[in-house]
Amino acid sequence: MKKVLILTAGFGDGHNTAAHNISKALQEDLEVAVTVIDIYLQSTPRLTKVLQEGYRIAINRFPMIWGVIFNFLNQPSTLEKTLFMMVPLKRALQKSIDQLQPDIIVSTYPLYAFLIRELRNEGAPASAVPFITMITDSTAINVAWYRAGSDAFIVVDKETAAVLSPDVPKEKIHILGFPVAPRLAALPPLPIMTQPPWKILYLPSSKAQHTLKVLEALRHIPHVQITVVTGRLREMHTSLEKSGIFDGVQLKLIGWTDTIPELLTSHHLYIGKAGGAIVHEAMAAKCPLLISHIVPGQEEGNIELIERHDIGRLAAHYPETIAASVEEVFSQEAETWRRWKEHLKALATSSSTQKIAKFILNKINR
Repeated sequence: MKKVLILTAGFGDGHNTAAHNISKALQEDLEVAVTVIDIYLQSTPRLTKVLQEGYRIAINRFPMIWGVIFNFLNQPSTLEKTLFMMVPLKRALQKSIDQLQPDIIVSTYPLYAFLIRELRNEGAPASAVPFITMITDSTAINVAWYRAGSDAFIVVDKETAAVLSPDVPKEKIHILGFPVAPRLAALPPLPIMTQPPWKILYLPSSKAQHTLKVLEALRHIPHVQITVVTGRLREMHTSLEKSGIFDGVQLKLIGWTDTIPELLTSHHLYIGKAGGAIVHEAMAAKCPLLISHIVPGQEEGNIELIERHDIGRLAAHYPETIAASVEEVFSQEAETWRRWKEHLKALATSSSTQKIAKFILNKINR
C-alpha cells in the first residue's frame, strides 16, 4: 500500500479544496492510502479558529488590510523571522510524519515547506521522504510558496511557471493545472447554443445588505434566474432568508453545499470573488465568470488569468454596475457570453486532478 500525506490549512477555500480533490483522485487507485491533515488545527485548534475567522473578516470586509499583509509576507526573510514561534507546528508535523510513515508528502499551503526544511536541517529522518508543493495561486503568487524549496512544484499554468523560473530549477516545475473536483471531467457543460432563461450562480462574500442590493438590481433583468449560495456564511444566509426576497421563483437560496461542480455546469454565469478554487472549477465547468469582489494579492493573478483567456471580466463592486455587466453579457443574443464560452472550450482543465495524481504516484514509484 502506497501512503500519501497531504498537508493543508483552512485559510481560504483553495488550499482545502485542492487537498481534498487530490485525495479523491489518488484514492481511485485501491493500492493508495491518503491522509489529509491540517497541522494548524491539529496542534493549536483554538488559536487556529481565531486566526481563520480573522482571515475571513479581512478578505471579505477589509480586503485592503489583507493586501498589506500579503505584501508584507512577500518581503525577503519575513516568514523566516517568525519560525521560532512555529515550534509547536513543526513538532506536530514531525509527529504526524513519524506515525504515518508516508511514501510522499504533498503540501497545498506554503508554510509547510519551511517546516519541512527545518526538520531536514535538524536531520529528522522521516522528513527525508519526497516533498511536493501544489501552488494553488496563479500568476501573482507570494514568494513564500517557493522560497523554502521543494522537491517538485506543481503549478496551474505556464505564466505561474515563469514567475518561479528565475529562482527554481526548471526541472522542478511541472505545469499540471489546478486540482478541481475529479467528477467535473464527467459533467457535461451547458451548450453554447443554449437559450434563456439565463441562469446565474451568485456566491456573495460581502455584507448581507450589499448582497440584497445586488439581487434587487439583478432581478429586474429580463429572462434571468439566480441561485445564491452562501456556503459557510450563516449570518448572511439567515439575513437573506428573512428578507423575503426569495419568495418568488426567480431567486433560489442555498446554504452550504458540496454540489458546486454540478451548479457550475448547470448555470450560464458565475458571479462572485476570484478565489483560486472557484475560478478553476468554473473554467473546468466551462462557466463564464463575472468577478464582483477581489482580494488584493493572490486573487489579482486570477483576474489576469480570466482576462488573458477572455473567459469573463472584473465588474465593479457596485450593484448597478454588476447588473449592467450582466445585461451586456446577455445582450445581442448573448454575444459576449457565447464568445467567453467558445474560449472556455479550448481550455483543457477538467482532467488536471487526474494528471496531478498520476504525477504523485510516479514520484513514489521512482
